[in-house]
Amino acid sequence: MALAGACACAGATPFAITYTGTISDSLMPEIINGQNYTVTLVFDNRDDNTAINQLWIGAHLTCTIWRMNNTGNVVFAQDLVARLPTVVGTTTTNAVGALTSIFTEVRDTMIPAGAYTASGVALTAPVHWFANGGNAVFADSTSGYRTFRDSGPGVQMNIANWSAPQPFSGPCSAFASPEAATAVPTLGEWTMVLLGLATAVVGARRLRRHSRQPAGTGHPKQIRG
Repeated sequence: MALAGACACAGATPFAITYTGTISDSLMPEIINGQNYTVTLVFDNRDDNTAINQLWIGAHLTCTIWRMNNTGNVVFAQDLVARLPTVVGTTTTNAVGALTSIFTEVRDTMIPAGAYTASGVALTAPVHWFANGGNAVFADSTSGYRTFRDSGPGVQMNIANWSAPQPFSGPCSAFASPEAATAVPTLGEWTMVLLGLATAVVGARRLRRHSRQPAGTGHPKQIRG
């Protein structure tokens, strides 16, 4: 079941921040010790389309996406609008859009099967995840909990360990392509229209130039016996 998009509102841009850690003590064979994992938090305060001088609170969270292993082949995604996690603190930016503070804790436990999507791993609900500088960072309920940890003391909730806020596009789903579900800058609708028109003009000019060239007048080479 595909979950809803990260934001259905008009006139505002969702933003996302991403943490990168190292997998440790994994009890899930699909999640490989020593490889990277990422945690992406998406939020939308319905303010405007800039990351400058922003404030995001827990109620603004819309999605979290966890990608495990260097290839990101194991994915967990949860719609945080439908199910708000436990959140402590706020996330803020300064006049250049850099993080000045970040939530000190974002976590959810006892997540039922209908509240998330997963690919690359068969999870047994309920699922639990923690971004709070402690705990085993991710777990399901297979055989009395399968978990994995961060090589440090959990997901580090300080600004040095998280990316700057970036515009986010794509659905909140484990089945979305990495390109669509990763925090990336996006071109506006009018920019795409102008690029399309520019491409059409260049193509038309090349076609006219080619049609004006005279046909070849060279003679076939004489074959000597």
